[in-house]
Amino acid sequence: MSIPLPKWKPPSSFYLMIWIHSIVHLLYYFVNLIFNPQKYKRFRKIVVPPFCLSAEENGLHQYVKLSSSKYHYVERGNRNNPLLLLIHGYPEFWYSWRYQLRSLSFNFWVIALDLKGFGDSDKPKSQSEYDIQVLIGELHDFLIAIGRDKCSLVTHGLGGLVGWYFLNEYPETVENFISIASPHPIIFMQELVHNRVHHKDWYFFSPVPYIPEKEAMKNELQIFDKLFKVMLISKRFTMTGEDLEAYKYTFSRTEDWVGPINYFRTLLLRQNKYSRQLKKSHIPVLFIIGNSDPYISLEMICKSSEFVENFSLKIVEDAGHFLNQEMPNYVNGLILNFLKIYESSSDYDNDGTDRSILRKVFGAGKNVMSSTVNYGNQVWSTSKDAVEKGYNITKKLTP
Repeated sequence: MSIPLPKWKPPSSFYLMIWIHSIVHLLYYFVNLIFNPQKYKRFRKIVVPPFCLSAEENGLHQYVKLSSSKYHYVERGNRNNPLLLLIHGYPEFWYSWRYQLRSLSFNFWVIALDLKGFGDSDKPKSQSEYDIQVLIGELHDFLIAIGRDKCSLVTHGLGGLVGWYFLNEYPETVENFISIASPHPIIFMQELVHNRVHHKDWYFFSPVPYIPEKEAMKNELQIFDKLFKVMLISKRFTMTGEDLEAYKYTFSRTEDWVGPINYFRTLLLRQNKYSRQLKKSHIPVLFIIGNSDPYISLEMICKSSEFVENFSLKIVEDAGHFLNQEMPNYVNGLILNFLKIYESSSDYDNDGTDRSILRKVFGAGKNVMSSTVNYGNQVWSTSKDAVEKGYNITKKLTP
């Protein structure tokens, strides 16, 4: 049974901050346009798609045409197996799940979806097409179109925000919910209102039409070089130059950014309308967060646990925001362990090092009936820190 939650809405000062930041960024944009116009010129175009986007090892490309939108997705695995639906974050597309498509498809029918506005799915310009109710309604229609009425949902970043609303609206459809680096929408908005979100200026600036798209594309799409810098130089070698080119090719046009940024425009300007409808969920939830995530804090994830009755939390050491790409073997193990496919190898990363920081504290799997995390003003990075700082971490298990 879903339990109603206290209603929350952003204070009026929040919308004032949106206008102030928008004006400041507009001035910044026009100054750059006058004195440094080369930032916004494209000198190099990727005409031919990188080979990795069509590599057979990633799966089969498919399309589903719904009543008002066409969705692109990549599938891999036996269609008779349970469905694992993967929803990417921002600024990403189906390719961010390439490691999960290859590995998890041994046990599941895995589908990596291009959200509306991303990749090869339809890219309507109207903000109303990215209304939360429209998005989750189409996601439900997508499941019906592929012949399924249930799935386990794996989300990352922005995809998690969509996933939370979907979980709230169609709880009977979701068997398990795995949230990678994605807090609950209400918690995200509360943290944003209180200036505790990294790059908050950009979120406040995003409602401005047209210019945020140009800002994202400046300096030859340098946004991706910055986002994936750690992975590109990492000894794990999970991100290559070709992978980077795949992202730049997919987001090479202005229209490739309109849809993605419309998600934030809708989230910011219409959040109050839908947050009142959110309820506490009884679906099993796995939170995965990197202890070096520069965008989402552990405190945000801990607070998000208040919105679920049944959860497990995994903190990944030495990992940032793009966990499913940074440490795919380990994250895949956590997912399989939570879904009770196997237990052994999820405790180890590529180098065999034990990195399951809170395994002894939180455990994993659907045997978690109720969990509480009492935290203070500080956030711990390891279970040892939590004990030393006096935080109470408890978990109740079924017999």
